[in-house]
Amino acid sequence: MELENTINTLARTVFGIHMLRPFQQIVIQRVLELDGRNIDHKGLLVTLPTGSGKSLCFMLPSLLVEGLTVIVYPLLSLMNDQVRRFTQRGIGCIAIQGGQTQEHRRALFDSIGVHACRVVITNAECLGQASVIGELSRHTISLLVIDEAHTIVRWGEGFRPALAALGPLVAYLPVKQILCFTATADQAVIEGLNRSIFLKNRPHLVRASSDRPNISYHAYRTLSKDHAVSTLLADKASRPALVFCNTREGTYFACKAFLRSHPDIPCRYYHAGLDGVQRKGLETWFDHQEEGVLFSTNAFGMGVDKSTIRTVIHREVPDDALAYLQESGRAGRDGRQSRAVVLLDSNETGTMVSLFSSTTVCYRQNLLAQLGEEVDFCNGCDVCNHAVQEKREGEEALLSCIASHPFRYSPGSLATMLSSKKGCNSHASVLSTWSEKEIRSALHLLLAEGRIGTFKVRRRLYLKMKTYGELLTTLRLYKMLKYGTKATGKDTSEIVSYASPPVSSRQTVASTKQGCGKKDGSLVEEVAAVAHIH
Repeated sequence: MELENTINTLARTVFGIHMLRPFQQIVIQRVLELDGRNIDHKGLLVTLPTGSGKSLCFMLPSLLVEGLTVIVYPLLSLMNDQVRRFTQRGIGCIAIQGGQTQEHRRALFDSIGVHACRVVITNAECLGQASVIGELSRHTISLLVIDEAHTIVRWGEGFRPALAALGPLVAYLPVKQILCFTATADQAVIEGLNRSIFLKNRPHLVRASSDRPNISYHAYRTLSKDHAVSTLLADKASRPALVFCNTREGTYFACKAFLRSHPDIPCRYYHAGLDGVQRKGLETWFDHQEEGVLFSTNAFGMGVDKSTIRTVIHREVPDDALAYLQESGRAGRDGRQSRAVVLLDSNETGTMVSLFSSTTVCYRQNLLAQLGEEVDFCNGCDVCNHAVQEKREGEEALLSCIASHPFRYSPGSLATMLSSKKGCNSHASVLSTWSEKEIRSALHLLLAEGRIGTFKVRRRLYLKMKTYGELLTTLRLYKMLKYGTKATGKDTSEIVSYASPPVSSRQTVASTKQGCGKKDGSLVEEVAAVAHIH
């Protein structure tokens, strides 16, 4: 009871928290109870969802344990953020990282000797240095904390071998307790941590559901990802926002495209290729932005720790559910309602594409099932909200225009006409909110899908035969709903074939115009006629 009162008092006076969450209470109390015992304990593996207060589970104990608390992070941005948090609470800490001079590092280690600091924050690469091991070995390490521990399994066998080597390092350090924290861990990650960190001595597992009820999950089918991001983030309520891209170049070009569409909305791009000063400046910038948009690489975006992010967008579908839940969990860490959106186009492949392409199975249920969890209720996904997007924005306008004017436009000229604010053509300016580049991108995707084709001479566009029936059904339904007319069920046997284009494309266009509105016209003519409804 005395320990519990001490914990609650520190939580209130130092951290401004009047009531701990149940899992926080469990973890903190167990850590402190074991600190005073000279026993060979198993260690602790804690899986709590983002926004649930994992950091407090080791920040608060660091004030009460006898020895040092050493915290290992996989990213420099996370290290900087944790230093800021400790400093704000008046807790002495040092950061051991690359690029420090010998004199600077000597001064940092000396501050431990005079008890000026109780916490050492570092990364796996620095902890593996003989000089650092030697200095830390002179002190009792009560807690060795590994945050974002899933990266040891996910990254350690690839581009971060130092993470995989953390386990054997423990043998060279006087560590009393090892604590691993992560927001997402499937069985493979848990088993991997058992092998590499706890050396097959299974730790005590504290595991909460990875579900984030305040995040709604959406799939946005699109012809142009640049335009999709522009549309999704146009509303002020959708910002601040984090947009994940697969490559460094992708962050730059996506940010540039967004800036063209919304020059008044502050946006930046962020990846590991930037130098330390630039990255730190961007972290500070985004942390203070109320409406900012940050485009980041997937791996580096994990270091973005801003509690008020309202929207997380993935321009490319992540490889697996664990990665997606980790990255989308950047949203809504303040507990307010937020959304996570995946952009889908026909170029996407992989198991996660089928998950977000489902029209019957709950996204949340599917995601958590891959982590071995069950969910009984979903209060936010396209399937459960009956809001699955069946049409792609701009697709009907593009197909209708090409159907009305086959062999008239090239991709470039059509993009210019549709995006223009002026024009005498009935289709002019119907996509005025799109840029020419976005329209051309949409046309190239439709060409790749085989929904439209180009005549070899001057690359004139026309609809493929399989597309006519789909378009006609959509337009007939639109006419019936808007004007109360009946679907005619017209015979489609008299289809004009454009597989072998006529000698003169001008003659084709003229005959199409003449046929519009005729009772017994061809399917092409009917599409052209119905497409002109306004």
